[in-house]
Amino acid sequence: MGADASQTILIIDDDESLLRAISTRLTSLRYHCVTAGSAEEGLEQFRLGRIDLVITDVIMPKSDGFSLLLKIREVSTVPIIVITGFAGKRPPFLRRFPDVKFFSKPFDWERLVELVEAELAVRGTADPQ
Repeated sequence: MGADASQTILIIDDDESLLRAISTRLTSLRYHCVTAGSAEEGLEQFRLGRIDLVITDVIMPKSDGFSLLLKIREVSTVPIIVITGFAGKRPPFLRRFPDVKFFSKPFDWERLVELVEAELAVRGTADPQ
């Protein structure tokens, strides 16, 4: 497993401990991580800089992950991984986003890292924002 230190991953989740755990794990693999505790903050971070991959929760206060996906897809085809409680099956709302991957809770850390690496390898870096 080798990360390109120039690849930036935006992680969005209102669960601070989970946000910190994902960021710590990916940072230890040499990814640059930017975090946000809400969909609004995540969209702001997305608009501020070049993001190569987004990992986001679905259920968050105020604005949900679905609204966030709509806003990101208006301007970018960046790879997105949605964290969901839908065990093992694709959440219905993702039908509108066939390119978006999903990852079920609870986490299998190795599988999450493999999914991150695969998305970054297949799609390369994000389109300019």
